[in-house]
Amino acid sequence: MNREFPMTDAERIYLSDVEPHSAAPIDSASDLRSRVLLHVLFADTLLIGDAQSLNNKYFRALVSAEEAGRATGGALLSDLALLLEEGRIRVARRVGLTLRDLRDDHERRNVENVPGPAYADRLDALTSAHIVPYDGAVVGDMFKSGVLHRIEAGVQQARGGARIALDDVRQWAADQEVLLYKALRDWLDVYRKKNTGASAEVILALQSVDDWAGESYRQALPSVLDAGTASPRDEPDTIPASRSRRILEQAGLPAAMLDNFLLSQLPVEVLFEATAQPSRNALVRELARLRRGLQPDTSALRAAVDEFSSWMLETFDRTFRGTGGRAWDHLQGQARLMRFGLDEDPATGRLGAGLEVRTAAADTGQRLSFHVVNRPAEGTEDYWNQVARRPVRDLDPLDRVVTF
Repeated sequence: MNREFPMTDAERIYLSDVEPHSAAPIDSASDLRSRVLLHVLFADTLLIGDAQSLNNKYFRALVSAEEAGRATGGALLSDLALLLEEGRIRVARRVGLTLRDLRDDHERRNVENVPGPAYADRLDALTSAHIVPYDGAVVGDMFKSGVLHRIEAGVQQARGGARIALDDVRQWAADQEVLLYKALRDWLDVYRKKNTGASAEVILALQSVDDWAGESYRQALPSVLDAGTASPRDEPDTIPASRSRRILEQAGLPAAMLDNFLLSQLPVEVLFEATAQPSRNALVRELARLRRGLQPDTSALRAAVDEFSSWMLETFDRTFRGTGGRAWDHLQGQARLMRFGLDEDPATGRLGAGLEVRTAAADTGQRLSFHVVNRPAEGTEDYWNQVARRPVRDLDPLDRVVTF
């Protein structure tokens, strides 16, 4: 196989879900697989971090059948190695280290969920031609400054024991020449044990530090790489309804490609076929323009969404008809329809678009949604709202957004 594609002007999207410390739990490897495939459908290149590629047991299960046996004990499509081998998924790796080097360092530092040497060696072999290098020191500095910025804002608002606790964390973190995520979490655990009678305010303040560290961790690498970030959608990733102007809306579209279960069962070979469709590539191109703050071609968007959603439904039918089983039965129950909307905030010029399924309250099926939004201009009120995010654990992991 040789499906290599040029990286010139290709847009890179960092998938935050693979981050192993995420407070938003992944229920299973299949659950993660559906999110990976969704974002591969709508990205030129999907990025994951080096530590994430090693230490997330569910991601390992999607790459290696041997790892799948350890993580799930059951049948699972473990075919993401093809996406790594051909560069659809690329690992962002620290300059000067192999993945085996990083794995060995993590084992020495007792990092959680470190894989065996054989997996790291195989991952090095799979990804070596498509590595995206980054300076670990630069990312570390950005992580530290992000954590300190959030703690400082918390100190300004806190009172009493919570303020004292936050100030203690701030002083300790500021003194670290290199602030490591694991070291910060270990310090927080020790601090909690020393203050077993702490008030609820102090406990919540320490949990907030953990949340802020997670947010800074997820933002540091894509910021350094000038990549978009795919993550659960939060309020700062939406255009206020009171200011929204609808530019384009399409309803009644086939919704199969937003089905969490069907995506988890779609073979990677079929995904390669999908990514070669002209309608898919037109859709990705116009959404990339939107994320960069450029006006997309609405006629091209309308045609691409209509054609690609129909093609995906036909492909699901063709793929699962021959195999039968649960996926085919599930597809036969697909009576839901998808809508596509493109909106603008006239006050800021901000653009947003989304694919989502409208369902009845009684519908308990797991439906993904996919949104894109460009970052508001610095200096606007919306820009500063970007800092005030909810903890990831409070967000719907299937409600997806890609933004810069």
